[in-house]
Amino acid sequence: MISFITIILFFVYIWGLGYTATHALSKPESALERFFFRCGIGLAILPILVVLMNTLRVPLDWKIVLLLSVAFPIYNLVQRVRKKEIVFAMPALAIRKSDMFFLGVILIALVSLYVYASGAFAYPYLENEDPWGHSVGIKYVAVEKDGYEPPVNVNVRQRKIDHVLSYIDPYPPAYDIILGILHQTSQDIQWTMKFFNALIISLGFIFFYMFAEIFTKSRMKALGATFILAALPSYLSHFIWAHALGMTIFFPALIAFERGREDRRWLVVAGLIVASLWVTQNVEQPLKASTLIFIYLAVSSIIYRKAEWYCFAALFGGFLFSFVWWGAMILKYGLKGFLGYFGVESGAEVAEVAATEAAAKSSNFIASFYKALTNPGGTASRAYGFDDFFFAQHNNMINAPIGIGIVVSLLVLIGAVYLLVRYRKQIVTPDNTWRAVALFWLIYLFWGVNGQTFHFSVARGPFRIWMFLAIPVALIAVEGMEFFTRLPKLIPFQKYAIVAVLLVGVLLTSAHQKYSANTAQWPTSGAFAHPQEPFAFGEWYRSLEPNTKVFLYSPRDKLTIGYGAWSCEWCDDINLFRKEITNKSASEVHAFLKQNEYDYFVIAPYMDFKHFDDRLNETQLLGKYNEFAGSGLFTPVHQHELIIAFAVN
Repeated sequence: MISFITIILFFVYIWGLGYTATHALSKPESALERFFFRCGIGLAILPILVVLMNTLRVPLDWKIVLLLSVAFPIYNLVQRVRKKEIVFAMPALAIRKSDMFFLGVILIALVSLYVYASGAFAYPYLENEDPWGHSVGIKYVAVEKDGYEPPVNVNVRQRKIDHVLSYIDPYPPAYDIILGILHQTSQDIQWTMKFFNALIISLGFIFFYMFAEIFTKSRMKALGATFILAALPSYLSHFIWAHALGMTIFFPALIAFERGREDRRWLVVAGLIVASLWVTQNVEQPLKASTLIFIYLAVSSIIYRKAEWYCFAALFGGFLFSFVWWGAMILKYGLKGFLGYFGVESGAEVAEVAATEAAAKSSNFIASFYKALTNPGGTASRAYGFDDFFFAQHNNMINAPIGIGIVVSLLVLIGAVYLLVRYRKQIVTPDNTWRAVALFWLIYLFWGVNGQTFHFSVARGPFRIWMFLAIPVALIAVEGMEFFTRLPKLIPFQKYAIVAVLLVGVLLTSAHQKYSANTAQWPTSGAFAHPQEPFAFGEWYRSLEPNTKVFLYSPRDKLTIGYGAWSCEWCDDINLFRKEITNKSASEVHAFLKQNEYDYFVIAPYMDFKHFDDRLNETQLLGKYNEFAGSGLFTPVHQHELIIAFAVN
């Protein structure tokens, strides 16, 4: 269910924050570019703003976010009107050459949005496990207007950390908070998650172009790099997780640092965005982003023979400011528990035990800490070979896809050699700073991706580095394209013909594979016990009004939430009742559901047996079903071999 008002509000939030943050700073001259420029900065500041609100116990309410976003723009507008500095008239419709480039970038973003959204809405469920977990956090923020995990007396997961919310507390909550605020004005949680996740990723291409234009000082190269980045299979799928936001706001961070080298006032904005990076994702991804910024500043300092101390201060200051969240987590769980939790890749083990084991393995804390930060393990990490880079596949990982493609791989190889040969004596001069930075980024990230291939790892979670690797790949690939355009002229329009052939090659060997992977039917949660269950559930849930109260017999309230209905995953009374539900009679179940105002009660034979196989055999489970059906307390309203829904009388 599309919510146009929420789309408008989203842009009002981020534009207003961007306007406020950059009011006294340099901005693009073009009104169109200026609009998206402000949106990029505003989106990048929004995470730390909502986390700070949460720390100060300000309710996470969309009306408060709206007020904070528009307060200064409205104040400034009123002041300018009073001073007669504004004359209301139709703006000139002249289109500049720069606008043509920017319209090309917007087209790339729109095509990407179409591909990502088409894939996300191709099935009626949420993919894999992470999005279902995010749906619970998003619903929690939307309902409770809070970003801390609630105190629970019934520990469903039997953990000391992460009792009920997977991506809130101690996991940095900005992504769930932002989508939760959007969900407050958009009733359909699944549409909210799928659409805005795709929109945020697609906006990232516009922000990347703005960075690349400033970085390379060439609109043509920025446009080419944006096209390649959008085409790369390894740069983000439509998978719903915090990485989508983290990668997108990385580009405004780079813009702020690039501007900050000339105008130190920008470094305040840069520091705030760094803080946003650190409260958006788990530790390892912000660490990689911060490392790339550090490399950029270090290379720039060497080239200009002047240490960028203020920029380094902004980088580390932003990290320290993120302790409005991390500090609260350390106080809540203790340093040992906190480090232990983030030292375990899956986050599922008990934090204190993990920390104790880590300490026992080595008495050298620094070595152990570095090893934890650069551990090449991960749920999907492996050693990668030539084929993984060179040949993009139509079937790919859904969360962190890999692969570059034949044409782009060749362009990167040729581009890197071209840079080193052509600029071998000038590569460390100010005019070529971006080329040197891109090469160092490429070396670091290629090494990081191959953390399980090489004997020494430089970053944690290699499979999550592919999305970062796509950035220098795109930048250096355009240098490879330039090499071909500089070949001796043999035919008319040779330069344009070469570019056209290369672009078609990128489409056929990278973009086509990315399109296939992102529009395929993706698998879903392991909570389901039959391959057709997700579709059967989706068909029935779509017939309900949003936020209808539905109680599954199986202990999987996250499915109800993710499908757009409502059941409280974090409420003690519901979790306590669930612990003994197989011992409850039909009348006891009915009384509980009526007391909690549930509209429907759902049984799913395959799923129920999977989750109750340690308590009930098939005969006993069938007996329970017959008791419910024959009690007269429930009326069947939907019957399918995989799901039976009862109205609660």
